[in-house]
Amino acid sequence: MTYIHAPATYDFRERSIMYGPVSDMVPSTPIFEMYPLGLTTLCEYLERHGLRARIYNLASMMLHKKNFDVEKNLARLSSHMFGIDLHWMPHCHGSVEVAKVLKRLHPHVPISFGGLSSSIFHEDLIKYDCIDYVFRGDSTEEPMRMLVERVARAAKTHTPVGDLSDIPNLTWKDAEGTIHINPLSWVPDDMNAISLDYDYPMKGVLRHHDMTSYLPMKGWLSYPVTASLTCRGCARNCATCGGSAYAFKNHFGRRRVAWRDPDLLIRDIEHVQEHIWGPIFVLNDFLQAGEEYTHRFITGLKNKVQNPIGFEFFGPPPGGDEFYQLLDDNLGNWSVEISAESHNDEVRKAFGKGHYTMAELEETIVDALSHENCERFDLYFMTGIPKQTAASVRETGAYVQHLYERVNYDPRLVVLTSPMAPFLDVGSIAFDNPEAYGYRLRARTFEEHRERMILPSWKHIMNYESTYMSADEMVDATYDAALDINRIKGEHGILDAGMAAGVDARIRQAREQMNRLDDVLRNGTGRIDARLAALKEEFERLSESTVAEKSELNWAFDVKPTHAKHLAKLWLSNEPANALAKLTGKWRPAASAFPYPDQESGTLSPAWNADGTPNCTFKGMATDGMGDGRALADEGGAQVAAFGSVVAPGFSEANTNAAFSAENAQLEAGRAGTAVGVGEAAAIRAEAARTAERDPLLEQMMAEERERAELAAREGAGSAAGASAKAAARDARGFKGAGGRGGARDARKLEKLRDRKPRG
Repeated sequence: MTYIHAPATYDFRERSIMYGPVSDMVPSTPIFEMYPLGLTTLCEYLERHGLRARIYNLASMMLHKKNFDVEKNLARLSSHMFGIDLHWMPHCHGSVEVAKVLKRLHPHVPISFGGLSSSIFHEDLIKYDCIDYVFRGDSTEEPMRMLVERVARAAKTHTPVGDLSDIPNLTWKDAEGTIHINPLSWVPDDMNAISLDYDYPMKGVLRHHDMTSYLPMKGWLSYPVTASLTCRGCARNCATCGGSAYAFKNHFGRRRVAWRDPDLLIRDIEHVQEHIWGPIFVLNDFLQAGEEYTHRFITGLKNKVQNPIGFEFFGPPPGGDEFYQLLDDNLGNWSVEISAESHNDEVRKAFGKGHYTMAELEETIVDALSHENCERFDLYFMTGIPKQTAASVRETGAYVQHLYERVNYDPRLVVLTSPMAPFLDVGSIAFDNPEAYGYRLRARTFEEHRERMILPSWKHIMNYESTYMSADEMVDATYDAALDINRIKGEHGILDAGMAAGVDARIRQAREQMNRLDDVLRNGTGRIDARLAALKEEFERLSESTVAEKSELNWAFDVKPTHAKHLAKLWLSNEPANALAKLTGKWRPAASAFPYPDQESGTLSPAWNADGTPNCTFKGMATDGMGDGRALADEGGAQVAAFGSVVAPGFSEANTNAAFSAENAQLEAGRAGTAVGVGEAAAIRAEAARTAERDPLLEQMMAEERERAELAAREGAGSAAGASAKAAARDARGFKGAGGRGGARDARKLEKLRDRKPRG
């Protein structure tokens, strides 16, 4: 089994697209070459069960190697089956284009898709000739094993794969091309059967002698950031989030958060830092699991963490200073990140974050920074959310000024802002009910999203427009807020003066370039792609560190002699054995050495039974733990949710998000074609299947796309279009991401700035 991670836009090296600040808040480049953690858990699970699997990060290869020939390299791959992740929707273009190439090069090898976005658009995807299987849900390790075993057996015996109706969560085509949708019934209650200890990718690199195809992102070797995942699912309901409780319940079959046992989480972190010296992000707010879980996890880390470690929280941690003291008592250093989205409480309430106020968030920032062991506190804002006007966005700078004044301009507070781009999350409450949240969708269907990914800038690519501010207003307001925040950080030594000057120049140049682009599109003549070609170099230069210095994301870290020792041990324990296995025509599994159990479907999690009938209401039950934002408390405010649900300390009806109260229980789930009986076909709700209004720019560019395709079809690979594409420069190494030597150098420079400031 070969899992291939595609770039966001397949032919990004040839196209002129100003991606802008879409990736400024993540370590990867605008191509989003960082593959989801699920690829590593799938590969390890298959290897554990005697099946060979590998990761092939095609996006990484295209970024790292000049004139990398995609088709030539994909043709060399030999596999019984190919898997392509479509977890994040920005990969909608690249994933399908790669599938088309694979099917042409390997016509008899089946291709599967999976991931959260695949789950939502499974009925669209299965209709493509190049796609044979689509998995739905968030935990498909065991169903995937069932399918891969079946496909491998058929390939070896030269027999048909046969009936696959017993494999849960699978949408598939049979030998006659008939589409079948199996019930989404495989939803494990916990995350304890999968490996997140990074054993598989390290062993995979040694077995294949191929570092680049396994690299998570551009520049990772200089900035080896890792992630530890606490759960699958969420108990919160942010309106635009495709990973909210609403989305998991209505689209992915999950009505209960699946937690990873704290002891396993601690073991993951210990094992990772033996070999990798970069920072460790603990993703998904573990405070949702309750006080007992929180205490077991934090106290269990004592004397076991040397790497920088940071925690993602969905709001101010309950207990304030007492909680941060718990971190201090058990960790030598720690960091926090919270996405407030807006400084305006009413806007944040409409977004789904009304369970705390900005006054409460300010208090938690002050509390955190009063602790010596707090290394940094990252605070994120976003533009484009419900009820947010351009004026509100522009007020962000004044609020940030106030916030920095309150903490005496402590440089450990890192404030960042970015637009909600390129997409409003598919499957989110707002995507399924756009009018109720003040949005007009520019794209509804899967193909409409694919088309938008080749448009000339992030302003055009966006799949939505807010009724509270136009796309042009959003662009200008985003740049204005970013300029203010950058100026504040530069004036008060929070950001290096040279870096601040560079960001200021890039923001202003990006704004000018967007205006120039608009002029080219409005007043130019002839083909759009030809008009944009002259802007390509500037587009790429202004598509990273646009609204903030990307290296601000980086944490400084140290490489210790023990890392070299453990890496040498890993090499010695694997390389000779791999070489011997290769000589004898065998292969060594790259599975984790830890005895994980087999994955089992849950009894408390699935929102559907095996026959496709619902086992709970979509609109929330008091003890579900994923009740679409309704209060999980009795009339007295006492908690009624069980473990695995929302039992965060202090949770009660009083602080439940008022913006997601009972009136939102009437919202409709969009493309939830998942609750189907055996043998039945799911039907996409008419509103969700309705196409969006077409705009002239998109129509013209799609006409040019069709012309190109027709020319290539008539004249074959030797056509003028094909020759032109082959002759074009394919060097995308200008995209740097957060890593590389420059990123590491800047991180050390910023760390010195923070260390120079008095604390407390």
